[in-house]
Amino acid sequence: MKMRTWQATAACVISLALYACGDDNNGSDTSGDTGQPPASATLDVVKPVASCDSLKSVDLTEVGGAGSTITSATEGTVTVNGAAIKFCTVEGTLAPTVGFRVRLPIESWTQRSLDMGCGGLCGNISASADPGQAYGCPLVQSGGFVLSSTNMGHTNADATWTQDAQKRADFAYRGVHVTTLAARKLIQAYYGQAQKYAYFVGCSDGGREALMAAQRYPDDYDGIIAGAPAFLFQIQNSLLHGWEARSNRDNGLSTGNVVLYPSKAAVLHKAVVAACDALDGQTDGLLTDPRQCRFDPASIQCAAGATDTSNCLTAAEVATASKLYNGPRDPSTNRRILAGGPQFGSELNWAGVFIPPSDVPVASVFSDNIVSGARYLIFTDATPPTMDQFEFTEAFYSKLRPRHPFNDATNPDLSAFKDSGGKLILWHGWADQHISPIGTIAYYEAMQRAMGQTTMDAFMRMYLAPGVAHCGSGEGLPSMDMVSAMVAWVEQGTAPDAITTYRTDASNNVTASRPLYPYPAVAKYNGTGDVNATASYSRASALYTDLVPDWAGADWYVPYAPTL
Repeated sequence: MKMRTWQATAACVISLALYACGDDNNGSDTSGDTGQPPASATLDVVKPVASCDSLKSVDLTEVGGAGSTITSATEGTVTVNGAAIKFCTVEGTLAPTVGFRVRLPIESWTQRSLDMGCGGLCGNISASADPGQAYGCPLVQSGGFVLSSTNMGHTNADATWTQDAQKRADFAYRGVHVTTLAARKLIQAYYGQAQKYAYFVGCSDGGREALMAAQRYPDDYDGIIAGAPAFLFQIQNSLLHGWEARSNRDNGLSTGNVVLYPSKAAVLHKAVVAACDALDGQTDGLLTDPRQCRFDPASIQCAAGATDTSNCLTAAEVATASKLYNGPRDPSTNRRILAGGPQFGSELNWAGVFIPPSDVPVASVFSDNIVSGARYLIFTDATPPTMDQFEFTEAFYSKLRPRHPFNDATNPDLSAFKDSGGKLILWHGWADQHISPIGTIAYYEAMQRAMGQTTMDAFMRMYLAPGVAHCGSGEGLPSMDMVSAMVAWVEQGTAPDAITTYRTDASNNVTASRPLYPYPAVAKYNGTGDVNATASYSRASALYTDLVPDWAGADWYVPYAPTL
């Protein structure tokens, strides 16, 4: 059992619902269980040996540098899925501007820590600091973890933070790390001992932060759960969202009229499901592996001269949909520019990202904001190119490469993390509307090349969830407790296999459950029994075995030295 000192680091939780835990199950169905024994009984509860107020005097200069301060240390109660948990909450700043919050259980600490990832471009810790947001994991519900989170060095009110070199570094990699170190020091001061196990959970940019920790700070965590990682930050927040935003304009530029709206995306989705649902052997509205699908949007194009186009796609809508599915190619070499884009079956989730949130006409889409917000993070130009200046060519990658080893977390060689005893669970929803699961599959394949499957199997698992959108929700079964599975693996040596996913109703009762198997295996209906019960499904071989096709950024998935 690995012991950590505060200098080493801790663990992390996520902020948004359903990132790695299931909702609290008020019904009688226990299908949210992972099959792993609860680990809470294996560690004693440790009580504080110091007062909460005394933590205000803990010196964090060694962690964050001169100017690091603790601004408050207060006792209070936080409601975690209906249970009142007493915490000592410590807030402060690690120099120069990394805001942090650490919640230390007063009566229920089980010698574990959990660090919370932050999504988007972060800038706010309040939304990610409360553990009660759908943390159905029993171990989190019971207040057994010290919880920590950070704004990653800036606030949303700072409109120019992306132009500050220090704040860029704090966002890229430093903010989470120093917050973890600060939490370790507070744990030592409050309980008189270090945590025994440290975990990190994050999704979206939190998934990037998770993999960044495994690559840059391999001794920080015993277990890391990375969901839908934005680890290809340089490309995702430039060319991917740029292509999607421009593809949905009638002139291919931000000045054009938006073409595709939610009602027509629903028409498209209905046709995709009708064409491809049964390819996995079950007609259930979900595509187990969308790569099997070969749907052509032109098949539902409206007839020439049609006056009612409500149940078909116009020629412009067909063109937009085709561009979204197929992605850009270099006009000179015909090489793919992106690893992948939105997958078949994800259409209902596009609203609010690269198509408008409703059918009310608008001039812009959210992807426009993603690109503009990340320009100074991504490019080194004094005046970074705008979205309309992007070129979808191999040559344009020269503008993206300089900060690849700074912002990205795509190094497939996790030998140091493995050798430190670390465990990794990587997961992604097949219907993700923000980050393509194909990029995550490409990373898995890169790990196979760099480390070998046998080595990977000793410390990592990847799960792909049919019908699940970005970090949860969607038509699939988005609730899952990966934290308990990770704890059982780290602390008891029980490697995860099938993890039960489930869906709940408005009263939080389980209405459907299904197993999720480590990639590339899939769940297959047995042909008999309740289609909404886990017991009716068994492990099946991969439905699709082709590797991710060659693309312009393939060499970004090779071992590299990170930059500061």
